[in-house]
Amino acid sequence: MATHVRRAASRTVAVATVLLLSALLVSDPAGAASLIKGKVLGSESVTSGTWAATASPSTLTFTTSTAQSSTVTNTGTIALSGIGYKVTVSNPASGSPSFTIYACAVVWSSGRCSGGSGTKIGTSFAKNSTTTTTSTVVPPLSGSAYLQIAPTGVTSSVTLTLGTTISSATQLRAQVSTNQ
Repeated sequence: MATHVRRAASRTVAVATVLLLSALLVSDPAGAASLIKGKVLGSESVTSGTWAATASPSTLTFTTSTAQSSTVTNTGTIALSGIGYKVTVSNPASGSPSFTIYACAVVWSSGRCSGGSGTKIGTSFAKNSTTTTTSTVVPPLSGSAYLQIAPTGVTSSVTLTLGTTISSATQLRAQVSTNQ
């Protein structure tokens, strides 16, 4: 009988220990003052998604040297860290116009980008040319960046066309995941 009582007592202590440890491990840390740490295993990468941006308007016609603007919207599902612009300038009937493009993260107001002049994209774009240049002023996810196209020397009708290009290897911002 004494052996049976000792075995029962040992089982009871073992079960109580397992229950106590389980309660400590499963308890809700929200009210606890302890630090919860996690480990990152492997690496994270973008496995699916789309990257796209569109300029609107994409074709601008100038008959004077007055600046015009265009809005570039991120229509993809991945954040961008850079964007390319293909700028095509037509050959006007007369004159030698050139264009400078400035980017801003907020809407242009009275020719100003939030109190400044914006970030210049590339160099000057001349008549009868097609040039691709890049910018780090990018539209956020489901948002827009704003361009101002400043012409000089316009004496007859000239058209500037904007196209967007995104290189997945260099202009996508990888998604960030953390374990806490």
